[in-house]
Amino acid sequence: MKTQIIQATFVVIMLVLTTALSQRFSSILGLTGVAMTYLLLVVAVAYFQSFLSACFTGLTAFFLINYFFITPRFTFQVANVESIASLVSFLLVSLVITSLVKKLRFQTGESMAAYKRADFAKRLAEHLAIADDINTFFQESCHLLSAEFETKVLIGMLDSESKFVINSDTNEITLPTHNAMRWVADNGKPIGPFTGNWEASEHWVIPFNRLPSKDPVLIVSNVGAGANLATLNAIKYSVDQIAVSYQRLNNLERAKKAELIAQEEAIQNALLASIAHDMRTPLTSILGAATALGQKNVKLSESQNAHLTALIASQAQHLATTTENILSLIRLESSTSNTIPMTLESPEEIIGIVLKLYKDRGDDLNFNVTINEQELLIYANANLLIQALINLIDNAKLSNLSSHVQDAIQIEVGKKDHRIYISILDSGEGFSDDFNITKIKKFSSTHSKGFGLGLPIVQAIANAHHADLMISNRDIHGACVTLSFAIPEIDSVYA
Repeated sequence: MKTQIIQATFVVIMLVLTTALSQRFSSILGLTGVAMTYLLLVVAVAYFQSFLSACFTGLTAFFLINYFFITPRFTFQVANVESIASLVSFLLVSLVITSLVKKLRFQTGESMAAYKRADFAKRLAEHLAIADDINTFFQESCHLLSAEFETKVLIGMLDSESKFVINSDTNEITLPTHNAMRWVADNGKPIGPFTGNWEASEHWVIPFNRLPSKDPVLIVSNVGAGANLATLNAIKYSVDQIAVSYQRLNNLERAKKAELIAQEEAIQNALLASIAHDMRTPLTSILGAATALGQKNVKLSESQNAHLTALIASQAQHLATTTENILSLIRLESSTSNTIPMTLESPEEIIGIVLKLYKDRGDDLNFNVTINEQELLIYANANLLIQALINLIDNAKLSNLSSHVQDAIQIEVGKKDHRIYISILDSGEGFSDDFNITKIKKFSSTHSKGFGLGLPIVQAIANAHHADLMISNRDIHGACVTLSFAIPEIDSVYA
């Protein structure tokens, strides 16, 4: 009622102003100009106000023109037929224009509504197409629906204890009762105004699934008196789209879990097969040597005893290294780099520790160490880095042996392209032309001895240090494997 009074007051004021201006300039405008001025007012009222307001304006303008501008003036009498024709023409034109403007407004409103629906459908489709996480998907879907329908929208679903969990904060709104949401999930039917179920409810609760299920339900709060069937249908259509994407994401998560389980089973099977196959040789050697040493009726020479003892130690060391690699690989794959303690370490000191380990082990290896720049520091875990270098050196040793090369294994440390590198170089056959970092796989070895864990361990340790692992073949013969580390900030302070 208040709005109608304001509109009527506005029309009256505009009619008074139009009449006053028309009287002031009637000599210039003439009867045709005056009629056109009133006609413009009728068009404006028809476009911005209701159809009845426009009809009232046109009819009032008809009498005002007759009273103020048709001779004899200030009476409702008409002196001639031409004036009557002009007045009737004005009234008919104003009514026709009012009707056309009303139709134009209706079509414009329909077009704008269709555009908004199409734009919303496009945004919703884009959101549904790129969604890859269910929780984020629910939150963004609620945000889009809340903005489109100008009300709070939530998604709830039953948890493992058959309790409804809402995906958002619910402090600001009242929710339907637990029984109402359970009824929707158990029956697969919506509740709320225009649904035919619990129409007295102030909420719409719409299920994702039209059958009894534990699938989520969409909750539209504060439906209010402005609710209508068209809005309900639009929301139900959006829920159908969201439900399809939810099922897709659900199936994708199940597939990922199944793939992860399959991968874990494959790794376990590969590990068991590798242990059963590759550990047989060193264990057989150890058992054979131990049996020979334990036979009292067989006298062995001092050199034979030393050889068998060295064989046991070598094979035991090989098994110990392999076991440590397997355990380290499991630890690295189940942790993140943030959980691994890192400190400033000197590559030169790390290499010194590695060489001492080989010396204490009694391994007759020749090393050629080149330190291109002194006092370098990197952030690293010393134990993991030592293990990585041992694996690279063992690989280099096997490469040299398979090529019957007696050259020393080269170790280089330096700084290049604003990074600190540690390189291990051998004189073997090198990598195949099509080999690259992406082809590094666990339990896949090119050597007859080993489990194929060397490079995978090094790659995992490099990833934990945010370091680069690079492989290449040397110009003449042999391979070069490099670990490249970022220069720590402290390095720039001492530079």
